[in-house]
Amino acid sequence: KLAFDAPVDYSAAQFHFHAGSEHTIDGKRMDFEMHTVHTHTQGEKFPDEFTHAAMGIMFSVKDYTAKLTDAEVKIIDTFFNTLQLGKQTDPKADLITYGDLMHLVDMKERWVYKGSVTTPPCHTFVFWNVLKTVYPIKQAHLDLFKAQLARGSGGKLKDWGNWREIQKVDDHNVVCIHNSKG
Repeated sequence: KLAFDAPVDYSAAQFHFHAGSEHTIDGKRMDFEMHTVHTHTQGEKFPDEFTHAAMGIMFSVKDYTAKLTDAEVKIIDTFFNTLQLGKQTDPKADLITYGDLMHLVDMKERWVYKGSVTTPPCHTFVFWNVLKTVYPIKQAHLDLFKAQLARGSGGKLKDWGNWREIQKVDDHNVVCIHNSKG
């Protein structure tokens, strides 16, 4: 049992990406990270209670750890292809390809901690689940996302990325979950 518990019911709110992962593994930042953000479904918000839950999925062009079949790699590629990152619109995923990706990722091996969301307004009391497995991403998909970033902030985000500096662990009480059962 963790030293903290999250409410049972959350509703998916959004997902977004970071070129340059916001989490690291053994001090190494990966090429890309996807965050899925979920909001607390209970109406009232109480102090010291989780208001959001988030999952971080890391991707790398070369340093991925996932051992996948060609069909599983195709699921990842199809997800990124359906985002239409080269278009002038905000990326949106087809629910089926998003669901396929979520069913593919290994949620049994992860780190959990109490933190905050990484984009303004940086809500605190977020129950984080950061997956240990790093998944492959094609360089072309990464480049399309960076081109999307170049549309804002005078084009500087393409070179810098849109990640925040690594935060100290402090009292986040990071716990590693190893669950070999389904």
